[in-house]
Amino acid sequence: MTDIKEATLSPVAVHAPDLKTLLFRAAVIVVSALLLVALLVRVMNYEMRKDEQLYVPPLRLLDQHRLYEDFFYNHPPGSAWLFHWMDKIVGSDQLLLSGRLGVFLAWLLLVAAIGGITYVLTQSALVSWCVAVLAVANDLLLTQTGMTATNNLLPLPFSFLGLGLFVLAVEEERAEPVLAAIAGACLSLAVSFKISAFAFIPPVAIAAFLLPRSYSLRQRLLRVVAPLAGGGLIGGIPILIYLFSAPQRFLAHVLGYHTGPHLQYWQMSNAAGEEAAISIAAKLMLARDVWLSASVAVAVSALLALLFTALRTEANRRPGMVGVVNGPLLIVAGALFCSATLSLVPTPSFPQYFALPLICIPLALALLFRSLDVESRLRMQPVLLAAAMVALVIEAPRFAQFAATAIHPESWTVTRVHEAGVAISQRMAEAGVRGKVATLSPIYPLEGNVDVYLELATGPFAYRTADITEAELAAWYKMTSPTRIAAVLDADPPAALLLGFDEVLERPMQAYAQRNGYLPAADFAFKDRYGTPVLYLRPATQGRSKPAL
Repeated sequence: MTDIKEATLSPVAVHAPDLKTLLFRAAVIVVSALLLVALLVRVMNYEMRKDEQLYVPPLRLLDQHRLYEDFFYNHPPGSAWLFHWMDKIVGSDQLLLSGRLGVFLAWLLLVAAIGGITYVLTQSALVSWCVAVLAVANDLLLTQTGMTATNNLLPLPFSFLGLGLFVLAVEEERAEPVLAAIAGACLSLAVSFKISAFAFIPPVAIAAFLLPRSYSLRQRLLRVVAPLAGGGLIGGIPILIYLFSAPQRFLAHVLGYHTGPHLQYWQMSNAAGEEAAISIAAKLMLARDVWLSASVAVAVSALLALLFTALRTEANRRPGMVGVVNGPLLIVAGALFCSATLSLVPTPSFPQYFALPLICIPLALALLFRSLDVESRLRMQPVLLAAAMVALVIEAPRFAQFAATAIHPESWTVTRVHEAGVAISQRMAEAGVRGKVATLSPIYPLEGNVDVYLELATGPFAYRTADITEAELAAWYKMTSPTRIAAVLDADPPAALLLGFDEVLERPMQAYAQRNGYLPAADFAFKDRYGTPVLYLRPATQGRSKPAL
């Protein structure tokens, strides 16, 4: 225990560290570096998912086209612009690579936020590291939710920062207006990535009127509520721009789609391979699988151990020490309740919808540890360290899954997707055809710098619901449907069609290709999770398509 005590860098460790402590710290640094490398390699190798056909195309589309107006996008604008700017900063011609780098950047911010705020609260480097590891070693975040270029992970670091900074702003007798303002900005910025991140705003807003307890209502309004609201307005600018410039169009995409045709589509269909939950019973089962997975159970066990220890020593608490039940912990409890409740609201539900409540666990761990006396802290450090080690062992197969590819970026998924896009461009050039590619997987032609139809530019999501979308709502979408796609292609014949991802939805395009004599490209073959696509090229004797938009 002496070694652990010294490794925490806490105020009680006043003497110089010995060799064992130095070796322990070196081991922590090495493990941390390996974890970050493993995260990067996993993000770059994770198999591309259908959702990325919506989130990745704006990286290129936003060069010339307007979000919502020129192409369909059913989420807030934050993720589209983040990935677009990431592409410009990286300067790469690989779209999926740039999008996945944006996700890895969010990972770094999440780890830094958890570690930093935990350290401020506990003044223990070891505890901060353990809490960060427990957050990273998470089943849900190490699969589609945290590995793909989507908006699922992006709000988590900003939500955690908003919640954590607000706790720091009001925990003392004297409020910190600057921290409250930054907290408000972070909470609003999280919503610009994913609407469900709004769940953290109500508990924080209510707490702003109640804390610090020593303040009068007027003082709270001036030093907590006003800065929080001001920061919230600044962080909400990405949404406010679209909300004020074209409110009906924005709401039709972000809210109207999910409460209308999207819901109706899932109630009518039963898509194979999709983990959708429609009924409340199915949602609760899905929530159980996420919130009580092995890695989360380890973190929750550590949380309960801290809680029981804190409650047991509450009666012997000395004056000046932080109590177990306090304002900051109640804020976290409120955030947990609101986010968990909101996770059950959307229909259908998917595993990634249950990610937001998970960020409450590391903050609760930090607050509970801070409430312990010195002796209890020393007893609980080995418990937290053991929990972190167990979580790492549980998730070790995921971290190591793509280790062999670490020094072979040419074999990464992001590279192979780009090469498939380049192959499309090359086959079209060899066949002497120029123009657009009709496909429900637009990432591939866009990776090859080939134009796509704006009606299909963000994948199958608007296309598959277009025929059941009410006319009033459909007027706001740039889209086509299985029953209208032939007319679109007749009016502007494609240079090629990339098919083989969804037999049912692609049937009209397949019929169009056969009817018009399109021929499969020779020496063109790759696979992804959804099939083995075929590139159909327009015969050279036919006229060229109209210029791309």
